[in-house]
Amino acid sequence: MASFNVIDLFVFIIRRWWKMLIALGVFAVIGVGLAFLLPKRYKAEIKLLPPPQESGLMGALSGLQSQLGITGLSIPGAGGGEILYYGEILRSQTILDNVIDECSLLVRLDVENRAQARAELSGATAHKLLSLEQVFIIEVVGPDNVLVADIANSYARSLDHYLKHSSNTRGRHLREFVEGRLSQVEADMKAAQDSLEAFQRKHRLPAVNTETGGDMQAFAELKAQAIQKELELEYMRSFSTANNPQYEATRRELAIIQNKLASLPPLASRYLDLSRNFMVQQEIYILLVQQYEQAKLMEAKDTPLLSILEWVQPPEEPFFPPKKLVVIAVLLVGLVLIVAYALISVYWENVVSHPEAHEKIARLRSEVKKSFGRRKR
Repeated sequence: MASFNVIDLFVFIIRRWWKMLIALGVFAVIGVGLAFLLPKRYKAEIKLLPPPQESGLMGALSGLQSQLGITGLSIPGAGGGEILYYGEILRSQTILDNVIDECSLLVRLDVENRAQARAELSGATAHKLLSLEQVFIIEVVGPDNVLVADIANSYARSLDHYLKHSSNTRGRHLREFVEGRLSQVEADMKAAQDSLEAFQRKHRLPAVNTETGGDMQAFAELKAQAIQKELELEYMRSFSTANNPQYEATRRELAIIQNKLASLPPLASRYLDLSRNFMVQQEIYILLVQQYEQAKLMEAKDTPLLSILEWVQPPEEPFFPPKKLVVIAVLLVGLVLIVAYALISVYWENVVSHPEAHEKIARLRSEVKKSFGRRKR
């Protein structure tokens, strides 16, 4: 029966070692040729940092919203969160067209129209955000090292221009909003002042001082406590009865607070209300004036918003093909093929050396001819 062992394989290799060495050399030459013939691809990367957060402006705006009772006011990107949307901004047609024009891509890419240029530009560009470091990376890949560097730098300039324009627009909208609120609050403050002065003249009351300011604070705290207890009672009524001990305790606390409020003379209560309203309107007016000045500065700002770690220089070496890896891969493939050839050859020599194997091979040929011969007819 035909068989072979490892010794037969080694004998076969030793007898033909020079042929196999030549074959391996041929594969090495093929690998080197592929490494130099495969089209070169260059990669340019530019790293961007997010714009600094305008904490003073936006923090004060948050306080402004709460004092004015404004809900749902949102200025996109006001907290420096544009970095999460850089990818979408860079994929927009506005940015793509700006890069196409700045880098003359219709000529350098040899395309007929902008649609083709946008498609090639999008296919050559990738974005990623390193969330821990808050670094946004733009990658451009192409066959021309100078072109990929120009495109990457153009992306950064276009993005900065877009963000700057967006910031100026947000500043204008904020200024317009604050202008409208400023005139309204100014009128409210004047009305509150007139009401307070009229009340003082009518009842011959003194102006607000430190003592009355403390009384106003105490009155406001009592009012807040009363509202809180009323809410607690309303909540407990939704799931318990009036006989609940906790409900009864809360009701008694509310009664005590209401008695304290009722103990104030009606004249004093009204005076404290008017004084507090005037002081609140003054605080809102001061805050709005500050916001108005900051909004004008934001609108007029013309400084770069992006922090670019380093402008891209044309890469000297292509990132593809990796020459060493290509040569090693082709050599490994050649070695596998040579070993496979040796195994098949040794097995075949053992098969041919046995007469019964000749009969089996002849029978196999006959069956193959019969089967395929019939089909051909």
